[in-house]
Amino acid sequence: MPDTVPAGAVREGASYLFELRDSDDALAADLLIDDAPVEALRSREPRSARWRWMPGFHAGLVEVVLRLPGVGTRRFEVTTDPDLRKLTRDDFDAMVREVLEDTFALFSLSAFRKGIARQPGNRLPPLARLEFLRSRAEAIVATVEAIARAPRHYLRAEDITVPAHRATRATGPEIIKSFRSGVIRTETVRPSRLPAALKGRLPAQITLRQCRNSADIPEHRQIKACLRSWAAWLSSIAELLAKSAAADTEIISTAGSWAVRARRIARRLNNVAVAGFMTEVGEGPALLRMSSLFRNDPVYQRFYRLWHDMNLGLTALFGDFLQMPLARTYELYELWCFLRLLRAAVEEYGATDVDLSNLFISAAGGGVTIAAGAISVPIDSDRMLCFQRQYREYWVDDSREGSFSRTMVPDVVLAGKNLGGPERRVIVLDAKYRINDGLNDALNSIHTYRDALVQEVASGRTEGIVTAAYLLTPHLPACLKPDFRDTPVPGRLFHPEYREKFRFGAVTLRPGMSCEELRGSLRTIVADAGAGA
Repeated sequence: MPDTVPAGAVREGASYLFELRDSDDALAADLLIDDAPVEALRSREPRSARWRWMPGFHAGLVEVVLRLPGVGTRRFEVTTDPDLRKLTRDDFDAMVREVLEDTFALFSLSAFRKGIARQPGNRLPPLARLEFLRSRAEAIVATVEAIARAPRHYLRAEDITVPAHRATRATGPEIIKSFRSGVIRTETVRPSRLPAALKGRLPAQITLRQCRNSADIPEHRQIKACLRSWAAWLSSIAELLAKSAAADTEIISTAGSWAVRARRIARRLNNVAVAGFMTEVGEGPALLRMSSLFRNDPVYQRFYRLWHDMNLGLTALFGDFLQMPLARTYELYELWCFLRLLRAAVEEYGATDVDLSNLFISAAGGGVTIAAGAISVPIDSDRMLCFQRQYREYWVDDSREGSFSRTMVPDVVLAGKNLGGPERRVIVLDAKYRINDGLNDALNSIHTYRDALVQEVASGRTEGIVTAAYLLTPHLPACLKPDFRDTPVPGRLFHPEYREKFRFGAVTLRPGMSCEELRGSLRTIVADAGAGA
């Protein structure tokens, strides 16, 4: 049995040892983490085995698989925490959520009219969406369990029919109403024990009106239906994953592992849908409708937010970027920065002439694929935002614009006119999931872009085309001093005077920033690039 790992004990960027003890098959054992073999180390004991794992940039839940020949497979999960100075796992989930939300917002501006509201259960979803759904499902189960500890009830009136001798608390109206149906009995005992108004007669069965607490409210019916709907979808996806897994049972593919996880999640959702107070809840639509309960009760409000997240994760949205494991934060951060800035630019400069044809690709089997490499999106007739644009050697490019050394691919480029001035400007933005001292190493990239990207003019000479270059990072600078010269790096990179003077530095972009904050960051970048020009 694996030892329990306390929260915060496993962090990215460190090295950890796994050890198997007292096993006759230790030398033949294999250890895999997220379907990848872990580095095996030499062990001095014949009945022991050791492996070394270096998570690197990793934050989230990983599945560990131990294979023992002749014994079977053992699975357990380990939660890895990000470096405490970096983004939390909640920020990481927020980044995926905002990628999906921004895609929806931009999709609504495109010429596509094909629905992406929900992916059918006959196509395999990409890996990042499965990871996101797993994290949301765990939170949903915990929220439903929190609701079960104190579910909302209401007094429900119902009629029950009992023999007359058991209706000791029957009221006059209930007795009179019961005379209308059933057998009427006449009292033979004298003197009569019944009220004189009954004249010695009494219904054999009396219908009583009773009130009892009931959890069968519309909100609970909607929650139960959503749980069952999600479980059914995950079960169908698990079947598809199992069919696509490799036939060789010795090699458990990623699809096979995800089939097991999807079934496990579906089972948990089904279990909470039929446990506790849910047993007395009836059927309802698999759609939450905003009500005072969802608006005012914190626990029910949390479920409503998670329902919204699940809907985002179930969308028929595909793309190469979604095939990456969710834990590879630095790669997802690059695309997240582009989509956030693209949405901010559309809102800032208007969406009249925005052309998103290069961003979305209609899929033949249903849904929409979002491109994730070498994308150029015209914001209007003057401005363009590019993601991972390739700058070849300038002498082989038709525009005579590019690099004088080698092909370069900056993460984000904002180019065009009316960017702080009438002349054409090129602003290079390099997304780096780094903070503190790690930003010092990242400076080399924007130095290179600013110096090596040129254009050939009519005289045959070359001139630099980069007006400004900035790092995009989740880093939050602390206590900037009045003079940037007195502020140490990396805080100096964020100093307004430093950015304005050199048109060079860093800008903070973190998950959870509002649209207005993003537009403010965009305005700052453009204003700094135009300063001193």
